[in-house]
Amino acid sequence: MVRLTLYGGVGEIGGNKVLLEDGEIRILMDFGTAFGRQGMFFNEFLRPRPSRGLLDPMALGLIPPLEGLYRKDLAFPGLWERFRNRPGYRDMRRDGTAVDAVLLSHAHQDHIGDLTYLDPKVPVLTTRLTAFIYKAMQDTGKSSYEVEWAYINPRFPSEGGELRTDRRGPYITRAVEFLDGVGERRTMEFWTSSPSQKRMEYLEGARGTDVNLLWWSVDHSVPGAVGFALETSVGWVGYSGDIRFHGRRGGETLKFAEGLSKLGLKVLLCEGTNLEGGKGLTEEDVAERAYELTRRARGKLVVADFGPRNVERLMSFLRVAKETGRLLAVQPKDLYLLEAIHLASPWTFPCPRDLERLALYADPKVQPKKWERELREAWWTRTVSPKHVSEDPGSFILCFSLWDANDLLDLEGVEGGTYLYSNSRAYDEEQMVDLERLRNWVRHVGLELYGDPDDSEGPVLHTSGHASGQELLSFVVEVGPEVLVPIHTENPGWWRERLRGTGIKVVEPTVGRPIILDAIREV
Repeated sequence: MVRLTLYGGVGEIGGNKVLLEDGEIRILMDFGTAFGRQGMFFNEFLRPRPSRGLLDPMALGLIPPLEGLYRKDLAFPGLWERFRNRPGYRDMRRDGTAVDAVLLSHAHQDHIGDLTYLDPKVPVLTTRLTAFIYKAMQDTGKSSYEVEWAYINPRFPSEGGELRTDRRGPYITRAVEFLDGVGERRTMEFWTSSPSQKRMEYLEGARGTDVNLLWWSVDHSVPGAVGFALETSVGWVGYSGDIRFHGRRGGETLKFAEGLSKLGLKVLLCEGTNLEGGKGLTEEDVAERAYELTRRARGKLVVADFGPRNVERLMSFLRVAKETGRLLAVQPKDLYLLEAIHLASPWTFPCPRDLERLALYADPKVQPKKWERELREAWWTRTVSPKHVSEDPGSFILCFSLWDANDLLDLEGVEGGTYLYSNSRAYDEEQMVDLERLRNWVRHVGLELYGDPDDSEGPVLHTSGHASGQELLSFVVEVGPEVLVPIHTENPGWWRERLRGTGIKVVEPTVGRPIILDAIREV
């Protein structure tokens, strides 16, 4: 029996958790955080309790109760006795790991976020770029059991049953297999390096199954994104991950479609984030608009606000900096990420040191962490301080966001400058509040905001990381699967009318309910 069970990404954008089973073979495709559902219970200040491990996310339905799938160190004594009679519970324990592998399509948290809870012995199959990006995110982020994607800080129960970390024990890396190979020695030194004084204990990755797996690079707003196809006993199953065609790597998504079309897919799981949206701008359009606004701000400061892993956008602003005679100054965590991306794939992103218009913005800190101290020391000759910016604001583009807004208070003489908001619109109430906070900061320091997504009269400075509905429809028709399973969309019913007459059957999934591929016509 071959079956698909979706535990996330159903009627929602993000949170993809797809379990494919073929006899004894079990494969997960992504294991992401469902931000919409998570936001119903948590915010920036109210978080899952580390001392209770799996309890909070599982009790709230944010991760499914699949015994054997998760980290043993996050299961305090008696945890599973509380869930064995709950709806959706399943005992997945067996010799070895509960699943043979987890395939990760790309390094956005709605696809990798809940990897933190999985047993570290489950082999992770992904590209070096994706793995290095989420390691850099973990290295430079706050120490938390919610973001232990590349390595874990093991917990143990105290006398009262609360879970605590061993401050002296090592980090444990997750088992991983890089789809594109391990790379050079210097590359792997980064993967096994510790961001702190604690040592790293490395687990060798090994694929746990001989399933026939194909993968293709695709265009998305983060480098390293891929789509997959897996051969099962009833035919090929394709998984889109997140895709678009209008970025600078749009040709790769076209090759993905061509590759899938040759397989005669039984099933395609396809994203639908932007079904009602039009094609929108290209990355080149954004770069041209950013250039014009920067050119008009001659002699004044320019701030560029865009997604931290949107490397295409960074390269656009780097080009703008060169064409307008400015330096592009990035925060330490962003430069650390760029160095990791170069190590993983030097043909995707050049060595940051070779980019003459790139500089490190050194915001005042009393006690930087180990990784940041080392970075500042290496870049001390190309460091920009608040004093430099205040003395000559027209020579810089600062890569800041709301989370760096405090740094604006260190600057003087920047009134009348330009703030370019090159990010997506707010998708929920919390993001709307954050956007209003950003407007308050920009007004307070005397900058002029461009690219506000709620300003219908102003310039648009962002392009989506997702294909439009018409592009996705063309993609699915070209691939020609027997069955389409809509995921990563709030409107799965959109597909039924659009695919009428094509011969492609649409099966809308239900959370936790298996789709039996052997009997798909009866589903």
